[in-house]
Amino acid sequence: MKVTQQQVMDAVKKSTYTILPDGRTTVCQLTLTNGYTVIGTSSCVDPAEFNKAEGEKWAWNDALEEVWPVLGYDLMSARNKQEIIARVCHEVNRAYCQALGDMSQPTWEEAPDWQRVSARGGVAFHTSGDHGPAASHVSWMAQKEAEGWKYGPVKDAEKKEHPCYLPYEELPAEQRAKDYIFRAIVHAMR
Repeated sequence: MKVTQQQVMDAVKKSTYTILPDGRTTVCQLTLTNGYTVIGTSSCVDPAEFNKAEGEKWAWNDALEEVWPVLGYDLMSARNKQEIIARVCHEVNRAYCQALGDMSQPTWEEAPDWQRVSARGGVAFHTSGDHGPAASHVSWMAQKEAEGWKYGPVKDAEKKEHPCYLPYEELPAEQRAKDYIFRAIVHAMR
């Protein structure tokens, strides 16, 4: 993920210009769509050479450079938040599995990459819209299929087999509950 020029332009809601009393300095205040403001300036050497349009253009460009780090911060915050949500979903699923007698789930730190990738994918799926539990399972199965997984009576990462690699309607109620729980966590935390 990265911040694009178009995102920077789209973030600007309004621009306001002020010419300082020195008669050669222009200040541009950009108000962003979230209400935050940034400021840029331009100045000419000789007040006799001052050109209002040029001053506004250069001050606007200077202010626009301040938008990049703001959007970069927002992007990084969103990525960090999604990582936190994925971790919480994983740990809640682990606790739920333990409540069902399944002690095979590792902690987030000890989980293999494929498991963390799966949790992150689920978070991305649910933050992209209001998808129901069945759609969550279909998305999970599509990811597993793309990675080469298939049905197996016991979860086996080496063989890429999983007992939940079934149509949603064929899952036991306690397995369908995981999709409800995952979805609820994502929506509550986002």
